[in-house]
Amino acid sequence: MPSPIAHSVSGYLLAKFLPLKKIKFPYSHTWYWLTFYPVLIAILADFDFIPQIITGKNFHRGLTHSLMFALLISLILALPFSYLWKYSYRAIFWSNFLLYCSHLLLDFFTAGGKGMELLWPFTDVFLKSPIAIFPAINHSEGLWELSHLKAIAFESFYSILLFWLVSLVKNRLNSQKSKNVFLKSISNH
Repeated sequence: MPSPIAHSVSGYLLAKFLPLKKIKFPYSHTWYWLTFYPVLIAILADFDFIPQIITGKNFHRGLTHSLMFALLISLILALPFSYLWKYSYRAIFWSNFLLYCSHLLLDFFTAGGKGMELLWPFTDVFLKSPIAIFPAINHSEGLWELSHLKAIAFESFYSILLFWLVSLVKNRLNSQKSKNVFLKSISNH
């Protein structure tokens, strides 16, 4: 599965295209919420290590890696944040759902492991793509395992490429908006 690096970068950059930037955050912490909230939602599925530590049972890529859990956690988290931020419940719900599903998508295209229970509770079958994009990371070998360098190098390349692509798309969209505003102002005269 991808490390928190790929999940965080994907969530952060996906948020650049979501309506979250229109929210007027309290206490002038707009940069904080626009940076950390999407990242938190994008890595939330991997917080399944907490019950694993408490119970000793393996929960990883089970319940928290399902579309049903993504739907439920998005519905639940949208309630307090729509109230706190005084923003559309629907917009926050869909933003949460897309950010959470970005995690599931990356994990689906990962080498190694048995897959994930994507369609839980309808089936307990573990699903994974036959085409792997992300190299496997064996977390049980520890943080400083030499074999992790391959995955870190790949995810660094993935992150740089994604930042570049998002920058390219955003610049293209902004130049198109500027062009449309200019053309509209000309047509009004």
